[in-house]
Amino acid sequence: MRSNYFLDEVSSYIRSKEAKKYIEAELKAHLHQAKTELVKKGYTEDEAEELAVRKMGSPAVIGQKMDKLHRPKIDWKLMSMFLFMSASGLFLFWFLFKNGHSFSVLKQVYSITGSVILACVLLFFDYRKLQRWGWAFFTIGCLILVQFHYSNVLVNGSPRINIMGLFSVDSIVVLPLLLLAWAGMLQSKKMNVYLAAILYICSAFLFMVTVNLQAVALYSLMVAVMVWKSGLNKRKILITATVLLTTCVSLLLISLKNIRAYQFERLFAFVTPEKFSETSGYIYLKLERLIEDAGWFGHFGSLGAFDFSNEMMTDFIFVTITYTLGWTGALFIGLLFLWMIWRISLIFRTVKDPFGKMLVSGSFAIFTAQVTVSIGMSLGLLPIISLSLPFMSYGALSAMINAFLFGLVLSVYHKKDMIRIENMRIWFCSSNSLF
Repeated sequence: MRSNYFLDEVSSYIRSKEAKKYIEAELKAHLHQAKTELVKKGYTEDEAEELAVRKMGSPAVIGQKMDKLHRPKIDWKLMSMFLFMSASGLFLFWFLFKNGHSFSVLKQVYSITGSVILACVLLFFDYRKLQRWGWAFFTIGCLILVQFHYSNVLVNGSPRINIMGLFSVDSIVVLPLLLLAWAGMLQSKKMNVYLAAILYICSAFLFMVTVNLQAVALYSLMVAVMVWKSGLNKRKILITATVLLTTCVSLLLISLKNIRAYQFERLFAFVTPEKFSETSGYIYLKLERLIEDAGWFGHFGSLGAFDFSNEMMTDFIFVTITYTLGWTGALFIGLLFLWMIWRISLIFRTVKDPFGKMLVSGSFAIFTAQVTVSIGMSLGLLPIISLSLPFMSYGALSAMINAFLFGLVLSVYHKKDMIRIENMRIWFCSSNSLF
């Protein structure tokens, strides 16, 4: 059997076109090596080729094994959990507001549907095509942040940008772009710790101008995790981070003299809410009462007296979940979030592509921070800030951003075996000087 016929026969069993290309090249390299060794032993070219092919074994068996081993895989566990959590959040929202409310159930249906479609599109998209556009993504992200400075739409003192007159978004919308930007820039040979620090300072300043401290915190954590997980010098990272942190703390202490009385009150209300029960401490005491009254099984069937303010379906959705489903339901939801965080960290450890690892690490940082802070402040463990709980909070922007994160993670997992066999082929071919 000639090698060309053997390769065609093996390839006929491999369904992935991308895998087929790499497997053909790898098998061709193996056959060439085996043939060369046999020729050295005294066989003719034709005899060596025929014997090398026979030693490879049955093309049908090899093709079937290769197809099973190198077929692009979908992480059905993470995908199923993403769909389950999205559906659970939508069902809870529908149950609470099926009899009518200022919230739009139909809008939430559109938001969740759109987020699921976005995640599925990204799942089958080759994320590697985005790597060379890192600097472009960073530039676009910074230009969008500049636009917030000129916006005349303010919500709670934070500027927003109108999207085609349908809805407005705050600066957190730029986070996915900057995630792609840093993942790509950290693969550049030009990147070093000091350049990364300069880029971070400039972009963080633009975030600060938008008066969105939540976005600044998420962005800073994302960059810190990605830079630490990159190949940059760890010692220089620690020194630079220490200098930046010291500078930030010093500026914060200097600015304390300009903090107004009501801002101090908000800080103290977290520690002693009873002293500010009529002002800033009221919301802390309210959340505490709802959590205490939830019980193990909640009030799913008797919610008439519950005050469904905007914050109870956005920033404090976990309190609503606890009061509705009880501590049993809240613990279940919390464990599901913990499992998703663990699953993403597991994917990070199995991925070998540096660009893919950066995307997963940045997504992990953003998702974990949202879950930790949102649940922590709902339970009174952290000060109250405006931050949504993924999949559960009302709003299209939160749903889309988290769908984007999960779509990227699923895409990286989908392609991880393709990259592995590509790297094996390159190594094998270079070691044998075939190409």
